[in-house]
Amino acid sequence: MQVSATHSNVELMKTKIELAMTIYPWVQMIVFSELAAYGPLTHHAQELPGPFEEVMREMARKHSIWLLPGSVFEKGEDGKIHNTASVIDPDGNVVARYRKMFPFLPYEENVSSGSEFCVFDIPDVGRFGLSICYVVSRNIQNPCRYGRRSHPAPLTDRNH
Repeated sequence: MQVSATHSNVELMKTKIELAMTIYPWVQMIVFSELAAYGPLTHHAQELPGPFEEVMREMARKHSIWLLPGSVFEKGEDGKIHNTASVIDPDGNVVARYRKMFPFLPYEENVSSGSEFCVFDIPDVGRFGLSICYVVSRNIQNPCRYGRRSHPAPLTDRNH
């Protein structure tokens, strides 16, 4: 999906979900790229939970899918900005959030690091680890310690 930094991509994301579920109704998980909703500018930072996450929760619930809607810049309670990805189950519940541990410098210069790996279970399927882009080349082996079987990684670069 082509991501714009000048306007919201949320309606396009909803359209892509609708299209995917129409063509491939058996799909159980949809994963979007890093910063897909609003692009790479931190002035779009928002609190989580927030309006974007609520829209994505509704989409997951509507289609009974696991949804990883990429990441958004999160304005934390402490005022810091994080690059954060949510994991939403088929009932529309946020089951995990991952704050990117290794912001990509110099592009994410004012973005704070997360401190915890993200691992979540999908019943009758397995354990998954979640990371965002740059961590793939830095520390992908660490979530393996938690027994994950798959590792969705929203990336911004098609060459990864």
